[in-house]
Amino acid sequence: MDHEKKNHAKTGIAINNYATIEIAGRTYYLVPTNMFKAIIERNLRIASTKFPKKFGTGDAKDVIEAIYDLEPWFDLERFIETLRTEQFCYAIEVINGKINEKLLRIDLYRDIKANKNGGFDFIGGIFHCYKHFSFEGKPLSTSKEINDIEHPKELLFKIIKTFFLGNITIVDELTSYSEIEINEKEKLRLVFYYEKNTEVFFVKTAHRI
Repeated sequence: MDHEKKNHAKTGIAINNYATIEIAGRTYYLVPTNMFKAIIERNLRIASTKFPKKFGTGDAKDVIEAIYDLEPWFDLERFIETLRTEQFCYAIEVINGKINEKLLRIDLYRDIKANKNGGFDFIGGIFHCYKHFSFEGKPLSTSKEINDIEHPKELLFKIIKTFFLGNITIVDELTSYSEIEINEKEKLRLVFYYEKNTEVFFVKTAHRI
């Protein structure tokens, strides 16, 4: 909270949100906040189908508005700020019954910033990565790229697999990257940032290569 100059920080998550998954024979705990869980498991899929014109516009606020319009419960700007602040999923590997010290935090997004085209871009987090993927032929974020995944939460599993099982390249003490396939011809390079104060890794950005 102090490091990121936020006025609050989430220190506990409901136990019924915890989930165990297996990827390539290895076990992971997922610890998502309520809103992260609802959006990734349900709302994003529904919003992309119900409001397809809000996706692929080059504007992050359109994507957020599509999700907001499913269940509007206060003004849109407050909703944007709520999703930016402390909405994430921790991913933790369990090895021989013990927790691995390497901790990954996947935010919905770290921030949104104005772009040169008059819209807004997602900065960091899973929504920054979603711009390279689609669901049932419909974009899942700001880009018009069509690379279907079976369900929006599949990208969450891809990120976890890349971080824990991928070929990690160390850039410096704070930065590393690994790659996942987008389709048969292209890959996505995920860049991770290590926050020394909290000893947590974050999804910083992603580049198609």
